[in-house]
Amino acid sequence: MEYTTIFFDLDDTLYDSRTGLWDEIRKRMSSYMQELLGLPWDEIGELRQKYYQAYGTTLRGLQRHHQVNAEEFLAYVHDIPLDQYLEPNPNVRNLLKELPQKKWVFTNADANHASRVLARLELMDCFDGIVDLRAMQFACKPERTAYERALVMAGNPLPEACIMLDD
Repeated sequence: MEYTTIFFDLDDTLYDSRTGLWDEIRKRMSSYMQELLGLPWDEIGELRQKYYQAYGTTLRGLQRHHQVNAEEFLAYVHDIPLDQYLEPNPNVRNLLKELPQKKWVFTNADANHASRVLARLELMDCFDGIVDLRAMQFACKPERTAYERALVMAGNPLPEACIMLDD
């Protein structure tokens, strides 16, 4: 069978994980949690990791246990000057343009963050669309529901005709 659709994770997949961007996002999550919950700084990392492992994202754990406003959280953690972390990579762009399959960004982040990252990397026109946590109705990878919703958004390709690239 021929592959028709490729789903790409965004953070630490479409750019080098050594840029420091994801580290900055984690710091901002921790800062948000410390301010919200008033926990000692040294307990935040463990709680963030616990929520990530139990729910797929820190945000889901915060929503479930602390009724966090998702929009406020996402705006805060992604309010980062991307030009300090990311540079366009012509080799990545050329590779993506050469792939004949439909290409979708499939991320547990929101579409605003994904769009900002793609714009900074000069890759926006390389993709057919973005499947973000809102489109997944706050389901997230690795939940089966998230993949099912991604398939629907991508036009219902056969799952066996899809490839998922993720860090």
